[in-house]
Amino acid sequence: MASKPANSDHQQLIGHKLGDYRVVSLLGAGGMGAVYLGEVSEIESQVAIKVLHRQYIEDKEMVQRFMSEARAVNRVGHPGLVKVHAWGEDDEAGIYLVMEYLKGKSLRQLKSRDCQLDAERVARMTAQIASILAAVHGENIIHRDLKPENIIVVPDPDMVGGERVKVLDFGIAKLRGDMTITDFTTRS
Repeated sequence: MASKPANSDHQQLIGHKLGDYRVVSLLGAGGMGAVYLGEVSEIESQVAIKVLHRQYIEDKEMVQRFMSEARAVNRVGHPGLVKVHAWGEDDEAGIYLVMEYLKGKSLRQLKSRDCQLDAERVARMTAQIASILAAVHGENIIHRDLKPENIIVVPDPDMVGGERVKVLDFGIAKLRGDMTITDFTTRS
């Protein structure tokens, strides 16, 4: 399947409606897809919409991997994982996931902004990351792409230090042990 240059596809979706959400802007893009800010202006609701790159729509393995990301984070159900609310298909956009929109900064951004990452703050963030990974590993899932760009720190007044760590992007996650993708996606 021939595809248009990714940047062209990204711009075409701005202003497009996916489900109840209007695509407002591009937040970022990676090898598997692009993430947009979506909104329902009438109720002031914002979400992140992850769209699988069009060149992968015919690739059953890539579509399965994309959908497995949603199942993985919802199955674990840890507050340190981004919530996936819904999925959909659109004639123009293809397959997409509607996720919680995080108003925070990546660990990469925090490190590059002359931000004070004192030992106490780093210890709190590290403990949260360890808790998230323990929950994920408890479901036999290995992230495989844990890096500063995939760790977002968001304000949360209920947490010690006033912030919560969220881990994103399970697009290339792998199951441990004897489990297969089919086992993971069909077990209940």
